[in-house]
Amino acid sequence: MAGRLRAMICTMLVATLPGAAGLARGQSDATLADPTRPPASVSEPVPAGAPNVTPSGGLQTIIVGRGRKPMALINGMMVGLGDKVGEATLVKISESEAVLQGPAGREVLQLLPGVAKSTDGPGRKNDQGKNYDK
Repeated sequence: MAGRLRAMICTMLVATLPGAAGLARGQSDATLADPTRPPASVSEPVPAGAPNVTPSGGLQTIIVGRGRKPMALINGMMVGLGDKVGEATLVKISESEAVLQGPAGREVLQLLPGVAKSTDGPGRKNDQGKNYDK
């Protein structure tokens, strides 16, 4: 038993030595990217006098609900119906898209481009084997 425990401890020490040796020499894990860090374009300060450029990103999320004003997150900004996004005005919000009306015409921003909602098909079944939607 003691021999097995000693072997496990030695194995763990050997496995951690390369990292510990690097830290002892002053090396760090600075080469590893932090996945929670915002992109450089967001975290870099904007120089004084620089033009105000709207970040790209399109439609990022939609918030709708009973008794709530529908909102959309477009290019990092929360906007409601009638609010401006650049030169365009937000004129419609549904559960899957937001519509902007501007000098260039109507622009439909889809939350999930290429994904269509389908009402046909088997649907969810209750414990009696019947569709919930019918």
